Amino acid sequence: MTKVEKRLLIYISSLPSAAEARFETERQAAMRQALTCGLVWPNDSADYDWVLVRRQIEEADAFILLCGREYGPVTPTGLSLQHRELVHAQSLNKPVYVLIENAAATGATPDQLKLEDFRRQLMAQVPHKVWHLGDELSVHVKATIQGWQRKGLGSLAAESAALQPGEVTLPESFRLMPEPPVVSPVKRVRGGPAREAITLTVQANVYRGGTLTRHLVKINSRTDRIWRDLEPLLRLGSSEDRLRSIVEQSVTSEASRLLLEEHKGSHAVDDVRIERNQFRQLLSRWARDGLVTDQRDGARTRWSLKGV
Repeated sequence: MTKVEKRLLIYISSLPSAAEARFETERQAAMRQALTCGLVWPNDSADYDWVLVRRQIEEADAFILLCGREYGPVTPTGLSLQHRELVHAQSLNKPVYVLIENAAATGATPDQLKLEDFRRQLMAQVPHKVWHLGDELSVHVKATIQGWQRKGLGSLAAESAALQPGEVTLPESFRLMPEPPVVSPVKRVRGGPAREAITLTVQANVYRGGTLTRHLVKINSRTDRIWRDLEPLLRLGSSEDRLRSIVEQSVTSEASRLLLEEHKGSHAVDDVRIERNQFRQLLSRWARDGLVTDQRDGARTRWSLKGV
């Protein structure tokens, strides 16, 4: 059997304005037989696919952030897309390195003020180098990649392959014990599950100043509301990760409101997640009720409406 060589896979986070720096970073990686991933999203967060970005970060062995001359697009909570990607990589304990362009501020615009604050946070909390000329950037990228390769970082890909796509391994203090959804029967809606009150256990990052902490919050919902959100995807057939992300999006605003009220002084909430086992139990219950069915599709399981 032919032995497959494992290569270091690096996620690169950058904005369109940092195109030259990104090209040089990718060139240095290619020269050292490392692979790169990550998409450069346009300056319009409407098309930003967080589910796809999150999966790429989780599959990568390491993470490089190129901090350029603008703060860039932000999430609905006001956090920049790059900051969100960095936090996710850190929550997975990925090796992280930041390369900061030493560019003079162009004025006291809101974007520049946010950028300067972001730079200060990076320089205080994350391994980094500040570069002035392209040659300096090349040297820093080369040294970073060679250091990771000397540590055998690419070999970690074999271990991460055992995770399901999109699955997150959080530090022990972040993990939740499996908890079944709390339901209260009311009545059944024709063509769907029983209309029941359900309490979802949600976890999210809460930001205060330059730090973040992971917190839990209980969200009250109803099974018929969740069903209405998921039914279009179930008609087509969809993965569990995609279905769960739809529900996470629907509870994000309520989770943000509750967490910001509970943690005074915090300014943003991000990366809202529903506990995986809890959501899986809900799907399994619908399967037992004859509403949905699951079918293996390669390494994933596709869920669809029964009889469709």
